[in-house]
Amino acid sequence: MRLILIYIFIFISTMVHGQSMFTGSVTDSRSVPLTGVAIVANDIQKGTLTDVNGRFSLALPMGDHAITFQFIGYKTYHTIISIKRGGATLDVVMDEEVDMLNEVVVTGKSELTETKEQPFTVSTLDVEPLKVSDLNINQILNTTTGVRIREDGGLGSDFNFSLNGFSGSQVKFFIDGMPMDYFGSSLTLNNIPVNLISGIEVYKGVVPIHLGSDALGGAINILTNRSVRDYLNLSYSIGSFNTHKASLVGRLVSSGGLVTNLNAFYNYSDNNYDILADVVDVSTGKVKQDEVERFHDAYVSKTIQLETGVQNKTYADQLMLGIIASENEKELQSGFNLVRVVGEAFTTDKVLIPTLKYSKEELLGTKLDVRLQASYKIGQSMRVDTSSRQYNWYGEYTEKELDVRSGEISWDKTLFKFDDHALAASALLSVVLAEGHRLTVNNTYSRYRRVGSDPISYNAVPFSEPNYLTKNIAGVSYQIDMLQGALRHILFGKALYMNALLMTGEGVGNNDKLLEINNREMYPGYGLASTYFMNEHLQFKASYEHTYRLPEVLELFGDGLQRLPNAGLQAEKSQNFNLSIINKLGTGASRWHIECSYLYRLPESLIRNVALGQTSQYENLQSARSSIVEGLIKYHYSNKLQLEVNASYQSIVNNQKYTATGAENHLYRDRLPNMPFLFGNANLNWTIHNVGGRSNRLNFTWATQYVEAFYLKWPSQGSRESKYDIPRQLSHDISGAYSIGDGRYNMSVTCSNLFDSMLFDNFRLQKPGRAYALKLSYYIQQ
Repeated sequence: MRLILIYIFIFISTMVHGQSMFTGSVTDSRSVPLTGVAIVANDIQKGTLTDVNGRFSLALPMGDHAITFQFIGYKTYHTIISIKRGGATLDVVMDEEVDMLNEVVVTGKSELTETKEQPFTVSTLDVEPLKVSDLNINQILNTTTGVRIREDGGLGSDFNFSLNGFSGSQVKFFIDGMPMDYFGSSLTLNNIPVNLISGIEVYKGVVPIHLGSDALGGAINILTNRSVRDYLNLSYSIGSFNTHKASLVGRLVSSGGLVTNLNAFYNYSDNNYDILADVVDVSTGKVKQDEVERFHDAYVSKTIQLETGVQNKTYADQLMLGIIASENEKELQSGFNLVRVVGEAFTTDKVLIPTLKYSKEELLGTKLDVRLQASYKIGQSMRVDTSSRQYNWYGEYTEKELDVRSGEISWDKTLFKFDDHALAASALLSVVLAEGHRLTVNNTYSRYRRVGSDPISYNAVPFSEPNYLTKNIAGVSYQIDMLQGALRHILFGKALYMNALLMTGEGVGNNDKLLEINNREMYPGYGLASTYFMNEHLQFKASYEHTYRLPEVLELFGDGLQRLPNAGLQAEKSQNFNLSIINKLGTGASRWHIECSYLYRLPESLIRNVALGQTSQYENLQSARSSIVEGLIKYHYSNKLQLEVNASYQSIVNNQKYTATGAENHLYRDRLPNMPFLFGNANLNWTIHNVGGRSNRLNFTWATQYVEAFYLKWPSQGSRESKYDIPRQLSHDISGAYSIGDGRYNMSVTCSNLFDSMLFDNFRLQKPGRAYALKLSYYIQQ
């Protein structure tokens, strides 16, 4: 509390010069947007780069500034800009240089470029070119090196996010540094529209202290548009399987500097695509294989986010108060395989989340940066399974005559509801102690409370007494820059604390009882990350981390229907070693980007979701070993052609030599089952400028994904002929987009799974076949 009061005092008493935004665009003499132009304020040596649309945004102190625009192959442009409270805007046309410059010094770097040059193994994605497409964040991330997202089906289905073999809660998700752990199922990566974001950071292995996370295998940080200017982006798409997506993303800046953000999006789909399934005749009991249509798999989600506050003020770079309201409903078509057909069970989720964001660089004119974030989730979820019917894949059913207590999925009917209250808050202080020396301290606290009820249960009801999970993650890092910034080291340490109180039921009928389990633990973590620039094109990275990951609410508590609780879960731990080489080749319009990485992991007590019939439960695997090799090649030609090819190979094996009883473990060095080990992507993007007008663009994209076959069970068990596997996958997506008026009016057409291949991410859970989508969007900014 004392620390909070100090922050409030500092916030009220701050009196330093304010900033405002310098924005605009850069094109050549043919009105073609120029990407990567360096814009530098020479008096304060602060700069940025233009994005793929030639636009830029740079926060500058109020007053006059000498600005330089530099780009290889073009004449340098100089101007004087007067920054006032309302900001300044400038559109620049750069002329080509007849005699190419031998050297151009570029000092401005984009946020994504600065992140990429950190010692951590991190991939950065600029999503600006993709905003006109009918994509969600999951689809974009699934093309990234080392990322594999496995979905149970169509829109809104459960998915498993895997990053270099780590999956589930081992990988953490953030929006502008704010944890998404407790945002609810309506705000997951597969239903947040790409219109909302400007970039994505993918950290592999070691996660920086400023994110305040206990991630074991990496983190995803989604960056939203934070420029201080009015804009509005409306979009609507319609697609196969009666799929509809709509979004509104906008910002309004008043003359007094008040900033208001409004984001709203809606997703709906019947998900009634065809699958190949075994159909049981309800009258004879005979089974035949047939192509059928999914009939109980609809999904709908609605979200609205409102934020208001100020940016670039004397007392705050950002001070925003917000509220997020979202809800969804998902029909359940089957369990964890297609054996049992479900015709009436469904789930619902509703959340209300107040949020607070505050940040200030160089507080009170010092070298101290401050960031505060907080959110409070009020959520309610229902898991409904009350039918006494037994369906087949034609939608036919019979009424159960025996054991009418059982539901379609659960052993007993359930009308289970649980209420969640979750607080998450973080505070970060970062100070420059001397030139090239920075100390950063971060603390993240969370407390989760869940209470459940089920009026028709025959057994002990989960969460009938409140269950609690409290966590605190404190971290400190020390950064040293040497050799004029060519060599950088970051040394860090963490302290992770958990206090879980679980009330679990056992027994049936009048014999049921509740067992109280209290688990209180503290774990240390530490590591070192280094990077060295041999020259401006060649970068080396190396990092080591000894870390822990605390069990999450879903893993400990379950969901009351398909995922069972496990109060005995232990914290995961791992030693992570990363080595990376990044090489940038070419100059001017033609550029190459090459990355190679080797990642070695020694995880213990891995938490894995294991299928138990139609349900599943999280369990610990004592020890594993991972050796991962991945590579990436990108080619970029001007603003016209982009080609990317990446591949990942993951050797993840059981490293437990002896069983708990001391006997030899026959699964020692066996590859972990049900996990992809070889996969890759290829993407081609071609843009034609000035089609039908000087500021119009036509864009074509081809994307290919490949996943090698992998076994469902342990590879060494059973004969090769009789073993179940998830077959080799090869899919192709194409899309075309046309933008009019420098991106104001946009239309895109997408065809996913072009060749209508039979695709599976999980055993026997077939994904949608060929699908089409049409998206219309309107974008305007001041």
